Amino acid sequence: MTITLRFMNVLDRYGRDTIRYDISHTDKQGNKLRKKVSTGVKVKTKDIDKRSWRVKTSSISQKDLNIALDECKDKVSIALTRFETNQFTYNQVVSFLKGEVDYGSVDRYIESVIKDSKSPQTYSDYRSTLKAFKKHLEIPKETEISFSEYGSYELLDRFKRQASQSIENATINSYFAKIRAVLNDAYDKGYIFEKFTLKRGLRLPARASKSVQTITPEEFEEAINKASDIHEVQALALYLLMFGLRGMYNSDIVALKDAEYKCNDFNSKDPYQNIFNDGNQYLIHRRVKTKNRSNDDLIIRLDSYIPLLLNNTKRLFKITHKGEGVLSENKLALFNYDLNDLTTHKRIWGRYQKKIIKVLGYNFKTARKTYNTFATELEVSNTVRNILLGHSPSSVNERHYINRKTIKISEKVQEAHTEVLEDFRFEALALQLYVKMINFLSDKDKKSIAKTISELSKLSNGKKITSNMIKDFKL
Repeated sequence: MTITLRFMNVLDRYGRDTIRYDISHTDKQGNKLRKKVSTGVKVKTKDIDKRSWRVKTSSISQKDLNIALDECKDKVSIALTRFETNQFTYNQVVSFLKGEVDYGSVDRYIESVIKDSKSPQTYSDYRSTLKAFKKHLEIPKETEISFSEYGSYELLDRFKRQASQSIENATINSYFAKIRAVLNDAYDKGYIFEKFTLKRGLRLPARASKSVQTITPEEFEEAINKASDIHEVQALALYLLMFGLRGMYNSDIVALKDAEYKCNDFNSKDPYQNIFNDGNQYLIHRRVKTKNRSNDDLIIRLDSYIPLLLNNTKRLFKITHKGEGVLSENKLALFNYDLNDLTTHKRIWGRYQKKIIKVLGYNFKTARKTYNTFATELEVSNTVRNILLGHSPSSVNERHYINRKTIKISEKVQEAHTEVLEDFRFEALALQLYVKMINFLSDKDKKSIAKTISELSKLSNGKKITSNMIKDFKL
């Protein structure tokens, strides 16, 4: 690589020309690279000695301009030294001479390039991984980590041994995957020289898998009876919504604001029109986790119990989230905040995660596992089960040779969904939870549903409402 000082050969209105860096390099593949970068130093050409690139005494600004040129020469020397010692790539030399951020550390790279080019979730994951790396290696938080340290086998091996004393193998392997992603992102963008390969000895074997946790209708009913505050009731409502909407995750519940709702308005050219233009309301939803993949949209029939849960959960949210600006005006959606706002997302769901574990004994993700298990127990085929859960085809045969959008398959999907809800006693549990919710509604909301409360009270005859009493109750 050679870096020389030259003129831009473009005069400004004062007759001054700008001095530039002329960067020339031939890479290992034989490609000739050349870049012109302005130094920002402007001077009349007659005042410059081009042999030494010094300003002559004829310029009234000789002293200041020579100081600026000395700084330019120092930058050239630093850039060449770092390039020759493999601390800088060609792109880093260009960035350095431009006066841009020097991505000489992983910290700065994550806080600049990654933050600007990746999603907030990915940026947060990569930043958390770097924090974990420092923590387990007992490196001070303020100490920056170089790319060579982040990819060092010795340090990564020590990180693995230290971390394995307190966290699971799967988590450590996940950290390694993110470290590799950061390093190879830097390689792809030309900020480091070598592509990073995770050596075989670093990855840890997966530990024996834990048994899949699922719940029974009886456990959920017990949790309803046990719920003692408004947040516990809200958490149970969110859990039941996740189950009733085919095992959604919390991000999917938030994304209901972006879902499409149809009722007798499926396009006449749509093969689904013969089944779905049936007077029922349908939710067309694309799972957040797989929205950028080839997975099909979920088409979920909304019987009265889903809108019931959504409506009354939102009534309770208006009490607990008043003035926060996070609720949706859409009657079939709960939240209206941006999923990229991780602070808001974690604040809201962190509380409800704690509440559901306290009152039910399981976290929200078990709603999806429970739905899948009930479908399996009902001997729902793998193809139909994958469609129910929004999974992409699981085999080459299914991916390339099965049309999953035929009328018969769509009918089987809707039938299977209904069977799963019936087997879980979803309607009865939704109604029982509805009765529990009434205790926490505002007086205004209680008055608006007084008729329903009266009918339920007559049905129970003054006794405690049970699922058996209300299983045939119609709203």
